[in-house]
Amino acid sequence: MDSTPPKPPRLRARAPTPPPPPPPPAETVAAAAPEPAPEPTPAAAPKPSLFSHRVFRFGGQGLVVSLLIHGLLLFIATAWVVSVATNHKQEPNSFATGAGGGRGGERALAQKTKVKPSTPKSLTKSATKLTSKNANAQLALPEMPDVSRAALGAMTTTSKGFGGGAGGGVGGGLGVGKGGKNFTGRSVMGMKISAAHIAVYFDNSASMEPYLAGVEKQIKEQFPSADVFRYYGIFNLNLDGEVVGGKPNQKYPIETVEQIAANRNGGRRMSANDPGKFSPGGRNLLNGKDAQFRTGGVGAWIDVMLSQKQYDAIVIFSDFEDGIVQYRSKGNTIPQLVFDADLKKDSDSRTDAEKAWEDRWVNTFALATDHKAPRLYIYSTSKEPQDLYKRCVAASGGEFKMVTLPRAGIFGDPKKGKK
Repeated sequence: MDSTPPKPPRLRARAPTPPPPPPPPAETVAAAAPEPAPEPTPAAAPKPSLFSHRVFRFGGQGLVVSLLIHGLLLFIATAWVVSVATNHKQEPNSFATGAGGGRGGERALAQKTKVKPSTPKSLTKSATKLTSKNANAQLALPEMPDVSRAALGAMTTTSKGFGGGAGGGVGGGLGVGKGGKNFTGRSVMGMKISAAHIAVYFDNSASMEPYLAGVEKQIKEQFPSADVFRYYGIFNLNLDGEVVGGKPNQKYPIETVEQIAANRNGGRRMSANDPGKFSPGGRNLLNGKDAQFRTGGVGAWIDVMLSQKQYDAIVIFSDFEDGIVQYRSKGNTIPQLVFDADLKKDSDSRTDAEKAWEDRWVNTFALATDHKAPRLYIYSTSKEPQDLYKRCVAASGGEFKMVTLPRAGIFGDPKKGKK
């Protein structure tokens, strides 16, 4: 056996150990650190409404700013007005001078420091005295305001004004109107006529013509708005119980006033009235009723005037030489005279129905006491009016008067010139 010891096994040389890697930089260590937990995100802001979006889109910001500015100005103005009204409030008569009070107006100072009474103020202001040291001084006072009926009614109601003040007034007046008249009589040729607006009938016959201009002048001096109608004579014609000319467009079997005038004046028609001398209401009446007045004379004129509301009185100026006559045509070929007011009463053969128009006149004139019909005033230069006219005058509360005028007329004979 081989006694040579065995050789130890050969060891492989180890591979050189690689050096340890260098430490990572601090930035890498920091990056490798775990990230913190994320914070909760805030809730999303609400979206603006469609209305606000549209308002601000079309300049709403400017509108809001403008409203704020105007509101501020209004508040400042209100505060200023209230402060001024409070500072300038004065007691009645505080402006009175100290004339006669001595030493620079102690009376005025006393007025300003006067203690306010505890009783409420009267609604009517007391008159303030105005004084002047100059004996030749002239004071111009303001005119009184024209207060209508509606304003008087409004003044009696207390009304609050700006700043809490109260106002009121007491008033009254006398009105001239239908249903409430209180006329002051005006004298014309010795007779007092109580009216505001009158209509006049002139007998325009040859015997009366010299007086008419002078009489009209006297009437117009007292009643400038008087409507003066001129027609021939003072005829009052009636047929079968109706006043001739009382209705328009009627034909009559008897002579009308216009036919009588033509027969007496050689065929000439009566003179026409001048519409320019009439009031607007009188002109309308003349245009609508002139044909009836030409037909029936004063009878038709009175019959129409009884239905008018624009006149407070009617006046007749005549010699009353022409009377009141009535005819009956029913059952007669030729109209028969059944009444003549200038004859004896026993000559009246009318039936009650045929003379009912007289009662209608009297009863209507009686309404004048309640201002529902005109009063009747009559002047006569020759004879007294017939009985029917007197009854109408008495019923209306009017008057009749006999007047004596110069034979040549008020202005004298026109051929010799005015006196």
